[in-house]
Amino acid sequence: MSDAQRTPDDPVIRIRRDALAVMFGYVDETILCCDSTGVIRFATDSLRDLLGYDPGSVVGENVLDFVHADHLVDLFTGMTRWEGRRGNIRGETIQVRDSGGEWRRVHYDVVVEADLEPLGSIVVTLAEPGAVDEAARELRSRSLTEHRMLRLASAFLEVPYADFEQGLDSALGILAGLSWVTRASVWTVDDLDRGYLTRRATWTAPANAPTVDLPGRIGTDALMLTRRLAAGEEVHLAHRDDGPRPGWETEHAVLASAGTESLLAVPMTAHGHFSGAVVIESALEGASYDATHTSTVRAAAAIIAQALVRHEAERRLIEQARSDRVTGLSNRWAFDEALDRALARLQRGDSLGVGLGLVDLDRFKVVNDSLGHAVGDHLLADVASRLRSAADDSMVIARLGGDELLVLLDDSPDRSDAHWRLATLLDALRVPFTPGGAGPLVMTASAGLVHTHDGHTTAGELLRRADVAMYAAKGRGGDAIALDDPATDVDDVLHLRREVDLREALGSDGLEVHFQGEWDLTTDRLVGAEALARWNHPTEGLLAAGEFIPLAEATGLIDRLGHRVLRDACRAARPWLGTRNGPEVLRVNVASSQLRRPDFVHQVVDALADAGLPPRHLCLELTESTLLVDPAAAATRFEQLREIGVGLAIDDFGTGYSSILQLKRLPLTAVKVDRSFVSGLARASSDRAIVAATVSMARGLGLDVTAEGVETETQREILLELGCTRAQGFLLSRPEPAAAIASRVVT
Repeated sequence: MSDAQRTPDDPVIRIRRDALAVMFGYVDETILCCDSTGVIRFATDSLRDLLGYDPGSVVGENVLDFVHADHLVDLFTGMTRWEGRRGNIRGETIQVRDSGGEWRRVHYDVVVEADLEPLGSIVVTLAEPGAVDEAARELRSRSLTEHRMLRLASAFLEVPYADFEQGLDSALGILAGLSWVTRASVWTVDDLDRGYLTRRATWTAPANAPTVDLPGRIGTDALMLTRRLAAGEEVHLAHRDDGPRPGWETEHAVLASAGTESLLAVPMTAHGHFSGAVVIESALEGASYDATHTSTVRAAAAIIAQALVRHEAERRLIEQARSDRVTGLSNRWAFDEALDRALARLQRGDSLGVGLGLVDLDRFKVVNDSLGHAVGDHLLADVASRLRSAADDSMVIARLGGDELLVLLDDSPDRSDAHWRLATLLDALRVPFTPGGAGPLVMTASAGLVHTHDGHTTAGELLRRADVAMYAAKGRGGDAIALDDPATDVDDVLHLRREVDLREALGSDGLEVHFQGEWDLTTDRLVGAEALARWNHPTEGLLAAGEFIPLAEATGLIDRLGHRVLRDACRAARPWLGTRNGPEVLRVNVASSQLRRPDFVHQVVDALADAGLPPRHLCLELTESTLLVDPAAAATRFEQLREIGVGLAIDDFGTGYSSILQLKRLPLTAVKVDRSFVSGLARASSDRAIVAATVSMARGLGLDVTAEGVETETQREILLELGCTRAQGFLLSRPEPAAAIASRVVT
C-alpha cells in the first residue's frame, strides 16, 4: 500500500503520529505537518493553546481553509514551490481563523522535510508575532535530525543479513530527506585493493538529479577529494565558487559537467582506519550545505560505518559456518544450498542442466596410515587449493567428509560437457604434491558423475546415483570417471574420452596442419596448397581429419577447430606463399557454423594480421551443403570477405542441388570439382559431360577450376582434354607438413 492510500486509522499512520508526538513533545511551539496540497496530517497539542483547536479535529483539513483571503494566494504559491525545494523557509506574519471564528495574527516558518512521510513533507511552525525563538528553531531542527538518525539506525536492524544492501538503500533514502539533497551515496574501501574506493550504494532523486555520474571505483590517491577523505577530513564543494580552488580543478570540472551545485563528503572509519565515505549532492539551484547538514551526515556516517563493521563480522561468521575447517572448501550445508538453488533454476528454465560429481581420492588411506594424519590434512588442503584454482565460476566444490569431495557443475548442457569439465578439474591433481614437506605424492581420483535436465530430480537422488557411479569407477581400478547411466557401454566411454582428448589438443600442440598441393597440369608447377587438419593423438597416432571432424561437429568443437586451423595454416604457409616457385594461394576449409558466427570475418582478418599474410593469398572453401544452411548469411559474409580481398571457393562442386545458382549469385573466385566425378572420367560419359560443363560455366564466369582426387594418368589426360588445367590428388602429391613444402620452394 502506498502512503497516499493510507487512512488516518492505518497502523503505520498511527505509529508515525505517535513518534512525531514524542519527537515534538518537548518543543514549546505549535507544529503542523502537511502534505504538498496543504492537507494537515499531524498537529501538536499546543495548537489548542494558540488557536483553540483540538489537534485531532484539524487532521484531514486543508491548512489553506484557515488562512485569510488576503494571504491565501501568496501562501498557496509558496506551497507549490516548497515540495521541490526542500529546506528551511523563512515565513511571515499572516491572519488565520481560530476556533471561535476570529482572525488572529500568527507568524509561520516552514521546513520541507521529506523524511516524515506519510505524515506530510511540510512542517509548519506557528507562533505569536514577536515570539519566534531562534533557540526553539534550533531545538526543532535537532528533533528532526534525531528522528532521522533513529530511523536510519533502525534501517539496519529491520533487515536480515542477506538484505543488508537493502538496508543501505533505505538508510540513504532517509538521509536524502535532508534539504537540498538530490543524491546520496556510500563508498567503501575495496576489500581486495585498499587503494580504491568502491561505490556501495546510491540513492537518487526521481527528478533534478545530477546528469553525470561518478565512476564506480576511484583510487584513494586519484583526486584531492579522495586524498582528503582518506586523511579523515570532511569535504564541502560548490562548483559556483569563484573559480576552482588550486588542486581541486578536476573535482570542480566534474561537478560542473554533472550539474551538481554542491557536494558534501564525510569520511567513515572502522577500527581507527579510513573505511569509506558518505556523500550527499544537490542539483538544485542555490543549494548550500550548512552546519546542520554536516552534523547530520557525520552522524549518519558513524551509524553506517558501524553497520558495515557488523555486517562484515557477520559475513565472516557465516563464511566460517559454511566452510570446511581443514580444506576451506564449502561444507555439506553450503553445498546442499547451492545444489538446491541450481535445481530450482533448472526447474524454472533458467539453466541448461546440472551435473554432480562425487570424487574420492585414490589411496588416501595409505597416506594417512604411512605418513600420519597431519600430512593427510596438509594433502587435503593442497588438493582443495589446487581444485579451487582449476575450477570455473559455475563450479561449487565441497568436502563431504574424509577424502570425499562433491563438485556441482551448474548450467551444464549435457553429460559430455559435464564429463569434460570434471575431467579437466581432476587433471589438476596429476602434478605431484609435497604436503608438509613430504612426498612428492602423485594423487589420482575416482569420480561418479550424474547429469540431469529434470529440475524435479531431488538432490538426494542425484547424490545416490553419483555414489553408485563413484564405486563403479573405483571398481575399474581408480583414476576414472564413471557415469551413472547403466546403459553406458564401452563405446560411449571411449567417445567421451576422445572428446576430452580433443578438447585438450585444441588447447595445446596436439593439432597439426598438413598441406596438399594444387598443381598446374600444363607446367607441373605448384600453384596452391590446401590446409588439412591432423590430430597427433597421444595413443592412436596421427589421425586424418575424417577421423575426428564428425566428433568436433557433434560436440560443438568445430568452430574452435576451424579457427585453430585457419590461424595455424596462415602462420605455417606465410614463408613460402607467393615466393618464386611457391604456391600463390592457401586454401582453408570453413564449416557452416563458422560462417554463421557474427565475428567470423574478424577472425579471418585477425588470422591474416597475425601471420602478416596478404588477403589475396587466402581462399576459403565451403561445400554446397554449407551454403544451403543459411544462404542469406553466406551471401553477407562472402561480400564482406571479398571486400578485404579474400578468395572464395565452392568445394565438392556438383554434389549439391543449386550449383548453377550458387555460381551466379555469390561473389566466388573458384570452384573445385568433386572427386566423385573425377574418379569416373575414364568409364562414365556422364561424369565427363558434367566436368566439361562445369569447366565451361566456370570459365565463362571468370572462375578458377580445380579438379579433386586425381589419382591416375588417365584422369590427368582427360582433364587436360576438357580444359581443366588445375588439379589436386595423390597422383600429384599427398598431404605433408609445411616444412616439406618449404624444402622444395626457393625463397
